[in-house]
Amino acid sequence: MNATLACIGGTAAYDLLQDGALVAKRLGAQDTPFGQSQPIYLCQSRFGEFLFLSRHGETGYEMVPTYVNYRANIYALKALGVRSIVSWSETRAISHNYRIGQYVIVDDLVDETVARPRSFFDSQGLGFVRQWPVFCPSLRQAFETTLGEEHCEFADRGVYVSVEGPRQETPAEVRKYASYGGELIGQTLAPEVFLAKELQLCYASLCYVAKYAETGSNSRPFEDGRILQEATEQKRSREAVERLPRILERLCDVLTRTPGICRCESSMAHHIASGQIGWDWRTWFDDVTPRVPPAQRTPVT
Repeated sequence: MNATLACIGGTAAYDLLQDGALVAKRLGAQDTPFGQSQPIYLCQSRFGEFLFLSRHGETGYEMVPTYVNYRANIYALKALGVRSIVSWSETRAISHNYRIGQYVIVDDLVDETVARPRSFFDSQGLGFVRQWPVFCPSLRQAFETTLGEEHCEFADRGVYVSVEGPRQETPAEVRKYASYGGELIGQTLAPEVFLAKELQLCYASLCYVAKYAETGSNSRPFEDGRILQEATEQKRSREAVERLPRILERLCDVLTRTPGICRCESSMAHHIASGQIGWDWRTWFDDVTPRVPPAQRTPVT
C-alpha cells in the first residue's frame, strides 16, 4: 500500500460509500492505544491511492461529533503510513457573503468545544505546539489549484468556529461568534486539526456551506435579491457532496506538483530536541493503556 494521503469525510460520506461513488477496498476499523478507529477504506483513482474514513459512521449518521473518537482515527491513519490528511465538513455560514453550496478552504479556527479529549498527551508536558498556520499551507494551496481546475465555486479563506453540539447554535451564540470574527460554524475540526499536528501530519479542510446559521427569524435568507428556497439549499448541498470523489481524485494529481511550503512534519521537533520524546513516534505511546470498548469488557461479578 502506497497511500500517503487520507480523507476524513463528514456528513454524507457514508452515502458515497454505500452508493459506490468511491472505488474502494475495506480495510476495516483499526485498533489503537486510544480505542478503535472508524472503518478505513483504500481507494483507487486515476492518479493514485488514498485512504478514506467516514467520520460519522459507515452506513449512516451513526455518531454525533461529540462522541467521534478523533484520537483513534488520527492515530490509525498515521500508523497506516499517511502523511497528509484532508477533511471535508458541512458548515453553516454566519456571513451571508458565502453562498449555499460553495466550498470554503478554511484558514483559521475558533475552538468552542468543551467535552472532547484535546490532546494525545493527557497529563504530560507535551503537545505545546504553535497553532499558526492552523491548516497546512501546502494542502490549502493544492485545494485551490484543484478547485480551480474542476471549475468549482470556492472561497480561499474562512474562520471556522467549532462548537460542541450536537444541538445547533442559538441566535445569541451566532452573534457572539460573529463578534470575534467567526464566519462558519461546524462541529468537527476541533480537536481533529490539533491532533494531526501532534502526530506531525499535514492537515487541511475543505468545507461546504449547507445552510445559514440561526438568525432568530422565520424569514428565509436572500441571495442576489431573491428568497432562497429550502429545495435549492438541499440541491446545492447534495451537489457539493457528489462532486467530492472527483475533487479527491484531482487532488491526488495536484499534490504531485504542489511545492512543499509547510513545516508540519517537524511540529514536535522541540519536544524531540529536548529529549522528552524520541524520533520514533510510536514510542510516544508506549505507556498508554489500550482502551477497551465497553461491550468487550469483562463484567464485574
